[in-house]
Parts: sequence; C-alpha cells; structure tokens
Amino acid sequence: MGATLDKAVPWGRPFDEYVRMFDLTAADLDSQIFDCAGGPASFNAEMHRSGQTVVSCDPIYEFSPADIARRIEETRDTPQNDLRNSRPFHLA
Repeated sequence: MGATLDKAVPWGRPFDEYVRMFDLTAADLDSQIFDCAGGPASFNAEMHRSGQTVVSCDPIYEFSPADIARRIEETRDTPQNDLRNSRPFHLA
C-alpha cells in the first residue's frame, strides 16, 4: 500500500531551521547527508545550490510537485491551528 496524499499534512522547514534543529556544524554540512522524511523542506535544494550533496527520501515524493503544492495549500493552516489549540502537558 502506497502513501496517500489526502491524509498527509506536508510541512517543510527552511535550511537555517534544519541547521539549528540538528545542531549542524560546517563539517556536518560538508559531509554526505541522508535526509529521511524531509517532506517539502528547502534543505536539499539549498545544499545543492551551494555544491553540497544531500539525498532526501519521503513517501510524499511519489506525488507530482503540483499535487504536493496543492496539498500544502489545502492544509497550510493545519499545523498552526494544531499548535494554537494544543494544551501543554506535564510529565508526572
């Protein structure tokens, strides 16, 4: 059974957020990187523009760019609304 786009909420992160989130150093960025479940993030494209090598995979990549863009547009408010409506939790 393949991925279904109608249940996906594509959410990508920009390059600088990847760097901060994964605490990537210049040496890390100069190494070979495998980006698993990268979604519609700009990390791969920006790394390739700077001459670096990144291999990205995600089940969503089986769909066309137009289909992914349409789904992003359809669900664009979902992540923000989910965060806005979530309640903080506390570990006991």
